Amino acid sequence: MSPAVVLFGTLAIFIVINIPIAVSLGLSSAITLLSVGMPITSIPAILQATVQKFSLLTIPLFVLAGVIMDKGGISKRLIKLANSLIGPVHGGLGYVAVVTAMLFAAISGSGTATVAAIGSILIPAMIKQGYDAGYSSALSAISGSLGTIIPPSITFLIYGMITGVSISDLFLSGIIPGIIFALCLCISVLFMSLKHGWKSSEVRMSGREIVRALLDSFWGLLSPVIVLGGIYSGIFTPTEAAAVAVIYSLFVGTFVYKELNFHNFLVTLFETTKTTGIILFIIMNAGIFSWILTQQGIAAQLTALALSLTQNKYVMLFIIDIIFLLAGCVMDNTSALYILVPIIMPIATTLGINLVHLGTILVVNLSIGQVTPPVGPNLYVAADIGAVKFENIVTKMLPLLGMALIALLVITYVPALSLALIK
Repeated sequence: MSPAVVLFGTLAIFIVINIPIAVSLGLSSAITLLSVGMPITSIPAILQATVQKFSLLTIPLFVLAGVIMDKGGISKRLIKLANSLIGPVHGGLGYVAVVTAMLFAAISGSGTATVAAIGSILIPAMIKQGYDAGYSSALSAISGSLGTIIPPSITFLIYGMITGVSISDLFLSGIIPGIIFALCLCISVLFMSLKHGWKSSEVRMSGREIVRALLDSFWGLLSPVIVLGGIYSGIFTPTEAAAVAVIYSLFVGTFVYKELNFHNFLVTLFETTKTTGIILFIIMNAGIFSWILTQQGIAAQLTALALSLTQNKYVMLFIIDIIFLLAGCVMDNTSALYILVPIIMPIATTLGINLVHLGTILVVNLSIGQVTPPVGPNLYVAADIGAVKFENIVTKMLPLLGMALIALLVITYVPALSLALIK
């Protein structure tokens, strides 16, 4: 039996019987090594090589910075600012959910973290204003996906580590697509709010109140300017930028907003440790899987098979979209990238697809995967906050998913949108 059949066959079996994806990757890799006569004693060395990278420090640092800024009072000030700017229009709080998610995404780097930080405040507020609970939760869930697209994105970081593509370029490539994704969500909010008469009951804030909200949120808005500006100007690397973000967030939360006390700080350390542990465990097991794909020539075989089916770049882009949308339904972003990128990247290179543009396409696909069952982590977080049944939030998600898919197609077939800001 060929290594490819053993590797993917055992992986499929383990996933079907509901073994966690990270464990499934490790088990299927070990079984494949044994099937080709290689000792499994080589696994520890591969695990060590996978995580022994300085650039991986970026992940826990950005996670920590995002959690500190949430606990330090950044998120509620961003919500107040967005609400003051948008005012009492149809779908006002819906637009606030999208815009605030964009702003917080530029701090957190994580889709699920964005849902938790913004949704915990806005979902109850939207329900109180008469918005449907299921739709409010669904909107917060998919708005949180902007945390995967808008830089600094952990998913972009991982793609850059796998491919060797400049992380700074990848961050830049996510800005315009993130805005397009957000605009598509706002269009859905507009139609749904006009249909159901959802409108904020609050009066429009005065110019003085808007200025006050802007000044109050100034320190939060300054964070992405410092972090991303420092990366793009070459002052520091993404890893150094993550460390700067942690120091800055500690300063703002402790001395400016004065909401980060010792207890909150311990909570941030716990949440960061838990999130980082999960990500690194997935990366280690996915790293073994990816190594076998390359070492056994499986990736090359699959690449040749795909190119034998079509060499039309536009058809292949559509196929890649389908593959990653399906992958997002059943696995987390990290696993999907480690499994599929070694196969997709040679195909893209052969067909002349820019690897930065490819990275943007894959990240947008995986951001949609965060709200598609059965995995869909954002759905579970938002459903829990909104106290709605899972099937209810999935039903209300459909019109939002439709707009997200339109955004995906535009981003896929107009590469200039992803590459416009790159020198």
